[in-house]
Order: sequence, then structure tokens, then C-alpha cells
Amino acid sequence: MTPSTSHTENTRRIAKNSGFLFFRMLLVMGVGLYTSRVVLDVLGVDDYGIYNIVGTIVAFLVFFKMALTNATYRFLTYELGAGNTEKLKSTFSMSVNTHMILAATFLIILELIGPWFISNKLNIPVDRIAAAHWVFQFSLLTFCTDVIRTPYNACVIAHEKMDFFAITGIVEVCLKLIIVFALIAIPFDKLITYAILILAITVIIFLWYYSFCHKNFIETKYTLSWDSNLAKKLLSYSGWSIIVNAADMLTLQSLNIFLNIFGNVVINASFAIAQQVNSKVGGFLQSFTQAFNPQIIKSYASGDTLYFMKLIFSTSKLSFLLLFSITFPLGVYANYILDIWLVEVPAYASIFLRIIFCYALLDCLQAPLWVAVHATGKLKTHQIMIASIKVCVIPLSYFALKLDMPYWTEIAIWAGMNGVASIARTLYMRHLIKLSASKFFIEAYLRSACVVAISTPLPLYYAFNTEANIISLAMFLAMFLAIYATCAWFLGLNTMERSFITKAVKDKINKK
Repeated sequence: MTPSTSHTENTRRIAKNSGFLFFRMLLVMGVGLYTSRVVLDVLGVDDYGIYNIVGTIVAFLVFFKMALTNATYRFLTYELGAGNTEKLKSTFSMSVNTHMILAATFLIILELIGPWFISNKLNIPVDRIAAAHWVFQFSLLTFCTDVIRTPYNACVIAHEKMDFFAITGIVEVCLKLIIVFALIAIPFDKLITYAILILAITVIIFLWYYSFCHKNFIETKYTLSWDSNLAKKLLSYSGWSIIVNAADMLTLQSLNIFLNIFGNVVINASFAIAQQVNSKVGGFLQSFTQAFNPQIIKSYASGDTLYFMKLIFSTSKLSFLLLFSITFPLGVYANYILDIWLVEVPAYASIFLRIIFCYALLDCLQAPLWVAVHATGKLKTHQIMIASIKVCVIPLSYFALKLDMPYWTEIAIWAGMNGVASIARTLYMRHLIKLSASKFFIEAYLRSACVVAISTPLPLYYAFNTEANIISLAMFLAMFLAIYATCAWFLGLNTMERSFITKAVKDKINKK
């Protein structure tokens, strides 16, 4: 098979997987936003804020899980790209071992510190302290189950079985929709009941993944063994990976706790709502980039540098263009959409949401560079550099609130420092993978900026000069998407990308 033929097949696989994931996220995002609305309405602002802030305690150690997830995914995908079956089997079994150990460690540590922190440090109404403790216990079990599932999830993505991944996402969101309606009817404490039902869904999805992987992938037939050399590699890789994950999680959860200390659970609910919307939109984007990520790692493992670089440029730009098409209308009509979506809109939700969107747009431009760093396995310098920039948010945001600055200031600081980290990463990649920073800037940043600059002024003028209602929103969307799609096609995409999309559409039509 020639390289060009291989590239064509890989590109078709990316397009097919993108289609599966696109459909998945349309449904997941729509149902997810609806369930968030109902959950907020049923629990109330105070209980919703409690669920979010108590979950923060568990999430404080999620960066350990993320680090091992990155290591597992990277090594599995790399060995698939290199075609090493025996090493693939050993890698999977060791990843299961390490995740089991990690889950047990989390359980012990959080059981020791969590209850004390809830009772003594959090600003929770006295009559809801007992419920908060129950939520903590069920959230901890949910988290540990999710940790154990990680190697199976990584295996599905490494094998690019996005059809299964898409179906699973749809099943999971449907189960969450069912528990929302159950929550309305169940007469027991709704906050505790919600935590129990979320745990039940997590267990069901874990068993679903286990069954599929055991049946379809030979390497997932777990064998009880211990490979010390591989363990050292996984732990070393995870150790460096954990630095940025820790910085991200520590920063995000510190922001949440600062909002609680200087504000109250209503402000936490505002932040939670903004994060809910962003997680659905971000999940939409993540589903798109997951179609590219395995090929980025596999092309690096096989030494196909030219295809590796093309994927980086295209993924960065297409990710931004896709995400902006969603976040721009949501940001402009944030107040109106939140009023429709939620029965009771917490204060600051709209402004938090707009700033978080800015953070996400910066992140998506950098996503393929982050994947490329992990593909090389050379994490040390990159991780220390990015983590050092990101943790600066913690003292800056604390002193901003201490000086009685608006609550949104700390979110703006968070987004601004992410921009600094993005610049530093791009410059560093010139050394790590011989990235042409000027070409990356032109292909990803400049093309995207041109599309945004030309497509937004007229829709913005219309939005600012009309009353927000369903008709004006529809007119805004029609105007914006028409201009945006035209600009994205002729200015955002290069000749090769336009040619591929045209050919893919023609092939689809001819098959029908």
C-alpha cells in the first residue's frame, strides 16, 4: 500500500468517525442541556450549588486519573501505530493494574479528608450538611468506577471504534434523561437520590464497555501480571503528564472554592451552569477532534512526518471554526437562551459563560499541539512550562476577589493566562517537533481570525439593535451561518481541504 493510498484511507476513516461523533454530540448536547435545566429546577439553586461544590472535593484528585488516562491512551495508540501486538497486550494489562491501584488510593485519601472538609470548611446551609455527606460518598464511588473504566475507554478510542463510542454516548445520555424524570416522581431527598442514580449509570456504562472490549479486542483479555519496566514508563509518563492536569484541576476547583468563600452557593451555581454549557459544547468539539487524535499519534509512531504536520494544521483550524460557529450565537444571545433554558437563572451565569467560551476557543486551537507533545513522549519541559503559567491564576484570582473586584474577574484572569500558555506552547513546539510557527500561525490563527473578522460585524449589529426573541434569534442564526459558512469555505479552508470535502460529499451521493 502506497503512502498516498494509506493517507486517503486514514482520511476517509477520520471523515466517517467525525460523522458518527457529530451525530452523537448533537443528541448528547441537546439532551444534556435539557437535563441540566430540569435538574436545576428540581434540586433548586442551593442544592444544585451544593452538588457542584461537594463534587469539587472529589474532582480535586481527578488530575491523577487524567494523567494515567493520557498515558494509557498514548501507549495503546502508539503500539497500534507501531504494530506491536504483544506489547499492546502487556500495556493494557498494566494499565488496568495501575488504574485499580489509583482507584483504591483515591478512596482512602478522600475518605480521610472529604468529610472533615465538608463539615468545617464549606459554606453549606446547616440543614443540608447530612445530605452533602451522602452526596460525597456516592460521588466518590462514581469517580472510582470511572477510573477503573478508563483503560477500556482508551482502547475503544485507540482502535477508532467511534461508532461504538457514539452509541454508548447516546445510551448514557438517554439513561440520564430517564433519571431526570424519575427524580421528579421519587419522594425521597432529591439531592441524595440524584447522586445514587448517577452512580448506577456509571456502573452500567462500565459493564457495557467491559463487555464490548472483551469481545472485540484481544489485548483487553486481562492477564494478572506485572511488568516493572512498563510500569516505570507508565508512571514516569503519568508523572510528567500529571503536572498540567494538576494545574488545570487545582486552578478550576480553586476558582470554585474562592467563589464560595467570597460569595455563596448561588455564585457556585452560576459557575456550574456556565461549566455545564461549556462542557456540552466542549464535548461536541472533543468528539470531532477524537476522530483526528489517534491518527496524529499513529502517524508520528510510523514516522510519517508530512501527514503528521498536515493533521496538526487542519485539526487546529477546523476545531476552532466548528467551535466558534456554536459559541458565537450562544454568547451573543446568552441571556435570552438561559432564560428559555432555565426556570431560575443564577446571577452571573451569562458573563461566566461568555468568558469560559473564550477560554475554550483558545484551547481548541492548541489541542492538536497538546496531542503532538504526548505522541513524542517527551513531556518534561512542556509540562513544567505550561503548569507554571497556569497556577499563577490561583494567587491572581484570590487577590482580585480579596480586593472586592467583580466575581467574573477571576474567570477572566483564568482565560487570559490560558492565552499566555498557548503562545508559550506554540513557540516551544518549534523545538520539539520542528513545527513551523509561522505556517501554523497563518494556517490556524490567521485564517480563523479572517473568518471571524468578516463574518461577525453584521450579525452583531443586528443583534444589538433588535429585541431578543425567537424570531430575532432565528434571523440572527440564518444571517450569521450563511456569512460564516461562506467565509469559512473560501478563507478558512485551503485548497486541499476543500477538495477533500467536495470529493467526500460526491462519493456519499454516488453511493446512494
